[in-house]
Amino acid sequence: MPLTGLESYHRPVDLQLAVDLIRTSGPGARLMAAGTDLVLHGGDEITTLVDLSGLNLAYVEVGDTRIAIGAMTTLTDVLEHPALATYLGGLIPGVLRTVGSPMLRNAATLGGNLVRRQPWSDLVPLFLALGATIRHFDGTEHHAALSSFYERPGHRPDDILLEVVVPSYGVGVAAAFEKFTRSAVDIALLNCAVWVSADRGTCTTARIYVGATPRPAVDATSVAGYLEGKKLDQRVIAEAARLGATDVTTGDDRRASATYRTHLVEVGIRRCLTRIVRSLEAS
Repeated sequence: MPLTGLESYHRPVDLQLAVDLIRTSGPGARLMAAGTDLVLHGGDEITTLVDLSGLNLAYVEVGDTRIAIGAMTTLTDVLEHPALATYLGGLIPGVLRTVGSPMLRNAATLGGNLVRRQPWSDLVPLFLALGATIRHFDGTEHHAALSSFYERPGHRPDDILLEVVVPSYGVGVAAAFEKFTRSAVDIALLNCAVWVSADRGTCTTARIYVGATPRPAVDATSVAGYLEGKKLDQRVIAEAARLGATDVTTGDDRRASATYRTHLVEVGIRRCLTRIVRSLEAS
């Protein structure tokens, strides 16, 4: 739907000014990252755009224990950054190559994707499984786990995501992602992300998120709890996958049935864990 109701556009270079503009411009004000979703889904109720591109939030910073990614960094810039090419075996760039088309990735931002909370997002379950943290600003700067950000009922329009941080991991940690889709650039029918820390083949900690169920990413805590303390052999992997299919609730929509999605949960978890075991054995 076209943005036919626009009355004003702002490109602040100060965070506080950006927040103040949203708060004083009425219910029709929206923060804008790349604007890819606004163009598709915005309506004539949007009267004011506050463009975040002047806030210097596009960067990738590599530290000893973490990698910080500015919220306005495009998906292409994340995908092509050399530090992420080696992070967990190139997992993040591998996932990003399946997100939309190259032209979309050239414009879309990491922060915009995470804030929109689209149920079919590939990046929401991925960064949740990686244990990401965030910085955000609503007049005061806050630091929080990404998971706590999604515990809110919705995103406040005056809260600006600044940065996403993933921890650095050493030996004994691996992660995998699986996406089921009808074409290379289509959104997911279902996806899942799995992160495992292991000691000599025995799982010590796990995080498993299943997305596009068709709800937003679901924390499969029962599966993660089952894996902890167990040797990651074929029997345990099969049982974890079966447990996921039992405990992760799926639903119908025009794109897939609940029955089919339940089957995909089992397949996705099994594939992710199988790849993780291979990665751990090779490290």
